[in-house]
Amino acid sequence: MLDLEISNLLVYAQNNLFMDELDCSQAARRICGMLKITDFAPVEPSEDVELAANPNKLVEPLLAYAVEHGIVTADKTPALKAEIMDAIMLKPSEINDLFADTYSVNKQKAFDFLYEYCVKSGYVDLDECAKNERWEAKELKSRIEIIINTMPQATTDAYPKCALCRENEGYYGKANLRVVSADIGDEQWYFDYSRHQYFDKHGVLVNGEHTPMTDGKATMQKLALAADFVGADGFVGTDSAAENGGAHNKAHEHFKTGFKSTPMFRQGTKLKLKSQEYPYLEMHVVDWYSTVIRFAHSNLEKTVEFADKLVTAWKNYSDERIQNDGTKNFYSAVCRKINGKYTFDIVLRSNAIKRPRMAADYEEIKADALSITDILGYFVLPTKLSEELKQARLYLDGTLEYDVNNKKIPLAKTVERLLKAQGGPVSPLEAKLNIHDEIDLVCEKILASTAVFDEKTIVPFLDGLGIKIL
Repeated sequence: MLDLEISNLLVYAQNNLFMDELDCSQAARRICGMLKITDFAPVEPSEDVELAANPNKLVEPLLAYAVEHGIVTADKTPALKAEIMDAIMLKPSEINDLFADTYSVNKQKAFDFLYEYCVKSGYVDLDECAKNERWEAKELKSRIEIIINTMPQATTDAYPKCALCRENEGYYGKANLRVVSADIGDEQWYFDYSRHQYFDKHGVLVNGEHTPMTDGKATMQKLALAADFVGADGFVGTDSAAENGGAHNKAHEHFKTGFKSTPMFRQGTKLKLKSQEYPYLEMHVVDWYSTVIRFAHSNLEKTVEFADKLVTAWKNYSDERIQNDGTKNFYSAVCRKINGKYTFDIVLRSNAIKRPRMAADYEEIKADALSITDILGYFVLPTKLSEELKQARLYLDGTLEYDVNNKKIPLAKTVERLLKAQGGPVSPLEAKLNIHDEIDLVCEKILASTAVFDEKTIVPFLDGLGIKIL
């Protein structure tokens, strides 16, 4: 009944997922059991199987069969897909062994292998990721990337304790998840790639224990060791567990990882700095919207020691502008291992500064706290904005008539402002470009609002640490 379709998938698995031919029969029976069919005989596969970049088109007929015959409902097909793929994948231990063997020779090739396997197994679905709306803000100095997340949430009915726990491997909806072990200091951690891929090879490094996020010296030490783990091509970053600190899961310690030079990393120097106590540190303030202090050295202990002093001083800092009671200053942090040097980017952030309230229409675009992903220059906007922008463009190109009294118009203030700037309706293409430009500017202003110092106001804070501006 599904002989060709299952045969195609088995050949794909041998070509892309390291499945041994001796395991094909067992895998086929597992798939037949999921689809409640008893008869299967292998046949010659289709010619286009060799060209398949991912399993999506090969699995589609099996999922359609399952829905048509009432085996699952349409909303449960992602979970069934994960189960089918799990039947033709290597076991977790085998993935770990292959990763470790490759890692011992070349770190980057090990991470490339795991990423490619996640794509080929369908866990990282690049077809779904491509549905996210994204563009580069080319008119801004930083060229931040705007991303509207349109991917559906993972269909996982239950988690052991949270969505990050190691025990999720094999849970409903995540049957094709594979993670690899990592030794971070004296702790067991785990690494896997994110399904969302907001940036190139977007991953997550997770503490093996379900333990809360922390900050201070222990976190800096772990960040540096994690930078060692991901290698010279990667970075690791952490949000803060503080209020508005950007962390979506504070209950489980984790770091975000990536393997690409982000918009923030590409920015140059705003202020060159020199520490009296740590004169060997290379240090400067990054020319970025947020207040970012970057420093680097090859000595792990001394670099971590300075990082701890910097963040401790910041958490306790207060002045006329920053009315901090010891709880309102916090930080986000990123670490990379560049040319043998531990390179930290410490983003100083605060809830203690009295700032002008952001316009209400800005909050319609991005209301939640900025995460390290946003700070790095990958500005992730809510799913609802995708449909709202489509509707707003209809008012800008004259398809719909704008009524100032209509409270249901999406992004009404933005539409009103753009209509005045345009002088009336414009072409659909121009309407799209105009509203994208407006989103770019709003995101830039939101990101700039996180800055805690400028060139002058930063001096007292640096003086307190014995740091001079060169």
